[in-house]
Amino acid sequence: MMKLVIHSGSARETKAWGRRLASMLKGGELLGLSGELGAGKTCFIKGLARGLNLPEEEILSPTFTMVQEHSGRLPLYHIDLYRLDRATLDDLGLREYLFSPGVAAVEWFERLDEAAELGYLAIQIFYEGANQRRIELSAGDQPYTQLLESFKLKFV
Repeated sequence: MMKLVIHSGSARETKAWGRRLASMLKGGELLGLSGELGAGKTCFIKGLARGLNLPEEEILSPTFTMVQEHSGRLPLYHIDLYRLDRATLDDLGLREYLFSPGVAAVEWFERLDEAAELGYLAIQIFYEGANQRRIELSAGDQPYTQLLESFKLKFV
């Protein structure tokens, strides 16, 4: 497993890391985000959106709608499982989003029962202080390991 740790000192920096990652995405990626409430998961996804040529203002925490679809350079499926204790691939039609040619960014990914069985890029965001965040990107399988290696060479 490959792990990359980056640090952010502001919401702006967190968005910038998301934008940088999005610049390397080709479609078909599954991003599993986790972290405490308010840690910056949606903020990171706003940066992803910007990197996919979407206005970040359209990215809202989808806590009530659970799935938001956006069309940019690649389709972005912003999924939030916060309101569910557990979810399966067949809940909410998740299978069609997670195995699409777009980018699926799933907040509270750990609530997905089949998470361990899927290939994905794990993005964990931790508080380190008032505006400080530690962002850990982890990849267990080949396509995501290659993505992280390229990301590290280009941006870290």
